[in-house]
Amino acid sequence: MGVKGPGNVSLTVNAVNLTAYADETDLQFAVAELEETNLASTAQEFIPGLANYQADIKITKWDLVVDNVFGPLMLNPAMVTAVIAVTDASGDTVTYTWTNNAFVTGYNIGGSASGKVTSGPKLRLSGNPSRVAA
Repeated sequence: MGVKGPGNVSLTVNAVNLTAYADETDLQFAVAELEETNLASTAQEFIPGLANYQADIKITKWDLVVDNVFGPLMLNPAMVTAVIAVTDASGDTVTYTWTNNAFVTGYNIGGSASGKVTSGPKLRLSGNPSRVAA
């Protein structure tokens, strides 16, 4: 069951804690499906392939702190560390860390002349993360 409330997902990119700026962090896991159907098969057959990971972030409190993280990484792409921790209602936390294996694949800044400024960075998380449950 989902948990509604502040502070359930924390986000750190390139050693900067962005939790206070991010309204949502969507961590996506996917495993490639490899077909292994052969002449003896009676239906398509598949095996798991390699995993891939990415994160879509919704920034609703954009300011210079956010731009100082994502702006330079768009101008000069580099591998950085990303840490995403998720805490459930009972206080249990799972932390996924990509040490020097994350890079920014997209960064937008938007807003109206008199409204707040928002942003939607995207991270590609390369390789398997370390996973710590506590």
